Amino acid sequence: MTLREISALLLMCLVWGFHFVVIKLIVGEVPPMFYAAVRLALVALLLSPFLRWRRGEMARVLFGGLCFGVFNYAFMFSGVKLAPASAAAIAIELHVPFATIMAMIFLGDRPGWRRLVGMALAFTGVAIIATAGPSSPDPETRIGVGVGLVAAAAFTEAIGAVLVKRATAFTPHQLLAWFSLVGVIGLTIMTTIFETGQVEAYKAVDKWLFAGAVLYSAVAASIIGHSTYYWLLHRLPVSVVAPSVLLTTMFAVFFSVALLGDPFGPRMAVGGLLTIAGVGVVLLRNIKKQPHTGVLAEPPG
Repeated sequence: MTLREISALLLMCLVWGFHFVVIKLIVGEVPPMFYAAVRLALVALLLSPFLRWRRGEMARVLFGGLCFGVFNYAFMFSGVKLAPASAAAIAIELHVPFATIMAMIFLGDRPGWRRLVGMALAFTGVAIIATAGPSSPDPETRIGVGVGLVAAAAFTEAIGAVLVKRATAFTPHQLLAWFSLVGVIGLTIMTTIFETGQVEAYKAVDKWLFAGAVLYSAVAASIIGHSTYYWLLHRLPVSVVAPSVLLTTMFAVFFSVALLGDPFGPRMAVGGLLTIAGVGVVLLRNIKKQPHTGVLAEPPG
C-alpha cells in the first residue's frame, strides 16, 4: 500500500467512526427519521446527475433502496437515539453475519464451521451489549431496545446487499443516488406517520449544529466515504479493504467514549471483543469464498 492509500483508508475509517458521534448528537435534538430524510434529500440532490433508468434492473434496485435507504436508516437512527453510540457502532457490524445468512438462503452458500463459530460469537457479543445497560422505563435509556433496532438495521442492510448483488448495470454512485431518492420518499412517509414535533424540534435546534450534521452525514459520510471505499476496492485487494469496517468500529467506540462519555464497562468490553472477533472471522472466510458468494462487508454510514 502506498502512503496515499493508507491515508485514504484511515481517513475513511475516521470519518465513518466519528459519524456515530454526529448521529447521536443530532438525534437527541430532532426526530431521527426526520433527520435521516433531510440527510438523504441532500445526498439525492447532489447525486441526481448519476440517476439512470436501466430497463429490467429497476425492481431490484428500488427494493434495495427500501432496504438501504428507508428501513436501514429508520431503524439505525432510531436505535442510536436509544442506545449509546458505541453500542450502536458495534451492533451494526451484524450486517456481516446477516449477509452470510442471506447468502446461505438465497445464493446457495454453504459456510464452514469457522464462519458458523464467527457468527455465533458476533451474535453473542451483541446480546451481551444489549443487556449491558440498566433496566429503565425511560425511553432514553433503553439500551436493549436501541441495540435491537440497530440489529434490525443491519438485517435490512444484509437483505439489500443480496438484492443488489446482481445489479451490475449500475455504478456505485448510481446505486447510491437511487437509494437516496427512494430513501427520501420512504423516510418522509415514515416520519409523517410515526414521529411528531418535527417543526418544533427544527425551530428549537441550533441551526449550525443541524446544518453541520446534515453536511457531515451527506457529504463526508455518504458521498466522500463511499467514494473512497470503492476507490480503494479498485486499487487494493478486498482482503485489505473489507476488514477496514472493523477499524471504523474501533474509532467509533473511541470517539463515543472520549467525546460523549459513553459507559464502557466489562460487559461492553467483552461483548465488543466477541462481536469484532466474530465478524472478523466471518469477513476473512467470506473473502476466501468471494468468487462464489460475493458476500463481503458493505460500508457503514
